[in-house]
Amino acid sequence: MENQTVLHEEDETLEDIVFQNRNKAYGAYLLRTGYHKSIKIALGIGVSLFCLAVAAPMILANIKPKEKTELTIVLEDYIIPDPPKDVPIEPKLTPPPPQEEVKVPKTIAFNEPEIVEDDKATELPPDQETLNNTDAKIGSVTQDGDTGEIPVDDPDKFKTGEGTAPVEIKAEVEQEFLSVEVMPEYAGGNAALAKFLQKNLRYPRNASDAGIGGKVYVQFVVGKDGNISNIDILKGLGFGCDEEAQRVIKLMPRWKPGKQSGRNVTVKFTLPIVFQLDQ
Repeated sequence: MENQTVLHEEDETLEDIVFQNRNKAYGAYLLRTGYHKSIKIALGIGVSLFCLAVAAPMILANIKPKEKTELTIVLEDYIIPDPPKDVPIEPKLTPPPPQEEVKVPKTIAFNEPEIVEDDKATELPPDQETLNNTDAKIGSVTQDGDTGEIPVDDPDKFKTGEGTAPVEIKAEVEQEFLSVEVMPEYAGGNAALAKFLQKNLRYPRNASDAGIGGKVYVQFVVGKDGNISNIDILKGLGFGCDEEAQRVIKLMPRWKPGKQSGRNVTVKFTLPIVFQLDQ
């Protein structure tokens, strides 16, 4: 047998060499020859999809304009209800304790004899025999009464003990008014108050997303020195509006205190704060 030398052209691929003298139409040859091309196409598609996913938010942000949320502060006068009228309280009468019957001892008069004029009659004192035969006690006058032993009130009956008991001093409770002659006021008036709220109040994100708006009624105490305390929500909206209203009230500086009869007093003040979204 003659040795046959197979010469390959320079442009033949590995697949051509492997599938030489074999059935190339079977399918494996086509898969191997198209493998690199398929890999390049898949890689290109993957890179394109990744770039599109990264750039999509920036593209949408430039296409859709951002909605602006504006906050409007509206101050309204809050009508404070009249304080409740004082209802007279009838004093409760306590009947006095029953008085004990005072026992009077039976006595017989025994006065020293006096020298008087003849025309004036004088009652003579009893003789010794009369005194020995009577159970009455000697006194300045003659009267009927009890002949037994009469108890004498103990002078120490109401004595509580030795020493001096401590005196309890009750602290004066400061009265809080709802309505006074001169109501408390923010330093600078309503215009300064509106400016302060416009600067410091922030619309809660939850309320903005949900489209919530309305009034939050905040009640707080303005002390004699103008300091604010006891902040409470009388009527709220939720979605973070109540907490935001409390936060801003805590940031307020001292108010001008209320006055009653020319002196500073403590007053409960109610302030409505409006959360409103511009349409």
